[in-house]
Amino acid sequence: MDKQAALQHFKKHHFTPLLDIQLDMLEAMFHRYQAQLIFDFKESFRDLCIHILSMQQQGQKDPIGYIHYSFLRTQMLEQTYLYMVEAYSAEWYEDDSDCKLTYDASWAYAPMSTMLETLEQERKIYMGTITSVDVERMMLESAPFFHQFVNSLLRLGMAEVVQMPEYLAIHKADRVAIRTGEYKDISENLYVEDQKSLLADQVREQLIHSSEEEPYVYENLKRLSLPHIHLMQKDLRYNDFSHSDLRESQFHSCILIGSIWQRANLAGSSFQGCLLTDTDFRYSDLRGANFSSASGQPHREHGVRVPGLCGLRFEHANLDGADFTDVHSFEHVCFEGATMQGTLVPRKYQQHWKLSEAQRQSIVWTE
Repeated sequence: MDKQAALQHFKKHHFTPLLDIQLDMLEAMFHRYQAQLIFDFKESFRDLCIHILSMQQQGQKDPIGYIHYSFLRTQMLEQTYLYMVEAYSAEWYEDDSDCKLTYDASWAYAPMSTMLETLEQERKIYMGTITSVDVERMMLESAPFFHQFVNSLLRLGMAEVVQMPEYLAIHKADRVAIRTGEYKDISENLYVEDQKSLLADQVREQLIHSSEEEPYVYENLKRLSLPHIHLMQKDLRYNDFSHSDLRESQFHSCILIGSIWQRANLAGSSFQGCLLTDTDFRYSDLRGANFSSASGQPHREHGVRVPGLCGLRFEHANLDGADFTDVHSFEHVCFEGATMQGTLVPRKYQQHWKLSEAQRQSIVWTE
């Protein structure tokens, strides 16, 4: 067996099966200990904000425009799973005033150590054809599979950390972006904040005229008055509509992956046929909202599980009279504290959804 054939055989019969097992175990742990993981992240973020403010009070740091959580593949070979967390001014990488701490992500990457130990033994059956360097290379290439869990955890905690007094106290640029990704490589927004107020009419026009070629995504659309807006087949993923007035609005067959609607007024609105994977409706007013035929379909392909790890969040929302007829892939949903008087729910979710007895009694179960 030549080198290339041996690598393909090793990857197919040893590396990939072991990776799948570890990712399944990590996903179970991610959901089981989510509250503690979010708490730890919040404490880490609090420390960062205190450090930023201290530097600013000493005149060593300009208003913050970027906060970046970076993973470094080189450290992974040393089994050091610390993210570098850096705060930059609006000039981003041109800001040469170092402001950095670390975030311990070993909870997500610890399986890599287990895999390295196992694979190091299994490669030996290939009689020297596969080296330790080959195994290390495979492990480094798998880093994004573990990063996706950190990405999802940061998203889950972001709404809380940006309300902390320590974050509110730091001096910010006109636009702040909190991002994550590989160090000085591809990254994505977790949170965007504009200090300047957006004009509702301007945003309405941008939403209406967005297209597949120019989608309107990853934007901060908080505290806007946009009632009765009608949007069809728009890509609005990861937009933040929190605290906005969107009464009687229509979002028909839109892509709303990872969008946030916390404390929004969505009474009488429709999300019919929308893709709602990882969407956050916590504390929102959804009285009479129509979710018929909506989907929470998670992404599952060759170890990729994002979007889909965060689940749908309806904690403390008002869902009285809402319609969940024919929704699908809604297994991972949280309704803690939500009111559901007269909410229409397919009977198949009786066993899947974790509901209080009061919620079960107030729901109208449909076939």
